[in-house]
This record gives sequence, structure tokens and C-alpha cells, in this order.
Amino acid sequence: MTAFGVIAAALLTGLLLQRQRWAGERTARALNEYVILVALPCLILHELPGLQLNRDALLPIVIAWSVMILTALAVLLLQKPLGWSRPVTACLLLIMPLGNTGFVGFPLIKALLGDEGLPYAILYDQFGTFLALNTVGIAIAAGYSGERQSVFAIVKKIATFPPFLSLLLAFVLLPFTYPGWMQQALGVVAATLVPIVMLAVGINWRLRLQRHWWQPFVVGILLLLVVKPLIAWGLLLFTDAEHLVRQVIVLEAGMPAMISAGVLALRYNLAPQLAAALVGYSLLLSFASLLFWHWLV
Repeated sequence: MTAFGVIAAALLTGLLLQRQRWAGERTARALNEYVILVALPCLILHELPGLQLNRDALLPIVIAWSVMILTALAVLLLQKPLGWSRPVTACLLLIMPLGNTGFVGFPLIKALLGDEGLPYAILYDQFGTFLALNTVGIAIAAGYSGERQSVFAIVKKIATFPPFLSLLLAFVLLPFTYPGWMQQALGVVAATLVPIVMLAVGINWRLRLQRHWWQPFVVGILLLLVVKPLIAWGLLLFTDAEHLVRQVIVLEAGMPAMISAGVLALRYNLAPQLAAALVGYSLLLSFASLLFWHWLV
């Protein structure tokens, strides 16, 4: 409950700062930069050494990609019968598969499952949704907008992303034990991730929605918060994974829309109002839906 209290307090503080216009996109961007450059790498280096390299360690990655592929196929199958325009289809194709498994996922996994679940959440995020965002996600956004992205540019972006570099370093350091002072220092910095992330999310939160977006919006919310965790849960029935790993995977699959995917949709003008509404409302509704999935699994 303490972790949930921190999440709620930071989120409400961010909303207050936004409403009073004491902080805006520039502040949120600076907070996100701190998370990407400092807090998230420290979290990865602090938590990943606790991971056992066995079959369960591969499962979050396999399920993550399976869920994303099946979700994208669902969007493509629904576009014609539901009469979605090309921008709406592109928006949903970009946002639906990509949950906020890092910025929102890590704090909520920590709150619901404790530190033991974080290594599996990191694998789901870094080798799953993060990798998909910076490869397939960029390709979808650029392709539907008519803009080209070179393969070299995409590879460079992934290879120089600080959390991804930290992930690779953490795997190299798995056989070693950190000195006590280093473990403690990493833990202190990593602990700042939850309040800083939720503060930035609160500052960026947008809930406006026009009436003509309701149909794709409702379908999108159902895909994000109901269908995706249901797919993950169904796939896990064919495995003998540990209970903790099952919980992490289902919860990560049911995370709200990724803010970065929404930013991509806005950047390429792919139904930007729909994208902003999906990001904001899915975050709001996910607190209830994730508690349900946590209870069910």
C-alpha cells in the first residue's frame, strides 16, 4: 500500500502542477530525461542480477512479442468492417500493441508484486515493447505518414539507448557480486524512478475526447486492458511457468498505452486526438483493470 500511496501522490501532484500551469511539457521532458539517463539504468543494474537465467527468463520476451503480433493482427482485421480511416488504423496499429511496460509498468509491478517481479518486467519491457517501439513502431509511423527511416538510424537509436546499454552491461555482470556501497547507491537512485515517472505522467496527462472518436476509442481501450492480458493469460496456460512469472507477464500485457507510442502518433499526425485520449484514459482505467488481473492470476 505504501507504493500505491507514492504512485497516487506523485500522479496527483503532477496533475496539480499541470492544472495550475506551474509545470508543462518542458518539465515533463526533463523528468523523463532523468529517468532514461539515470534512474532506469540504475534500476536495471540493481535488479537484474537477481534474475535466474532459465526458461522462465525467456518467457516474458516470447509472450511480449506474441501478444504484440496478435494485437496488431486484430487491428488489421477490424479496420475494414469498422470503417477506420488510414490515420485511425495507423494510430491503433502503433498504440495498441505497445503497452507502457516501463514507465508505468515498473512502478505498478513493484507495488503489486514487490522487487522480485522487476527483473522479469525489465525483460518484457526492454526486449519486448521497447525493442518493438524502436523498430516496428518507427516503421509503422513513418510508413503510414510517407516518411522514411533508414535501418542504420533505427539500429543506432537502439544501440545508444542508455537503459538498453545498461541491460547489456547487467548481463555481463551477472556472475559478479557488486560491492555493498555500489549496491546501496544503485538502490537509492533506482528508488527515485517511481515518484519521478508518475510526476511526469501527471504533468503530461490528457483526457480530452471528441464524440466522433468514440468507436475506435472504445475498441482501443478493450484491446489494451482486456484483450491483451487475456491473450497473455491464454498463452501461459500452455506453459509451466512459476506463479510470479505468470503474474508479471499478464500484468505487463495489460498495461495502459505507451506514452512514447502516443508521442510518435502525434509526431506523424496519425489521429493525434485519439492517440492522446487513449494514452490518458487507458492510464486512468488501468489502475482498476490491473487490480482485477492481479486478483485473477
